[in-house]
Amino acid sequence: MKSILIGIFLAGAVLITIVSVLGMMRVRDPYQRMHYISPPASLSSLLIAIAIFVQQGLKPESFKAFFVAFVLVGMNTIVTHAAARAFRIAEVPDWDPAEGEEVPILSTDERVEEEKN
Repeated sequence: MKSILIGIFLAGAVLITIVSVLGMMRVRDPYQRMHYISPPASLSSLLIAIAIFVQQGLKPESFKAFFVAFVLVGMNTIVTHAAARAFRIAEVPDWDPAEGEEVPILSTDERVEEEKN
């Protein structure tokens, strides 16, 4: 019974990852693809940690697996933000605002002082 439960958790993790990969292949925009990074990093890692817990019980390996899963869940937002920023830089290498675009600038910024003079 225990091995069946472990197999179900691992199969669920693999299924989530496969569906995410197929979703990434289906969409065209890299910003949309970023949404498919989250399920393998969060749900699959938690299912694998649960499978390890079912197999090992209350041993250090189980707690290490949950720690790694929670780190992956926490770092997922940082990795997604970094990827979005990299996509944005690749698309628009010049970060200066477009003509007529209003961007809040601090009064201590060098450009503001240059424009005043």
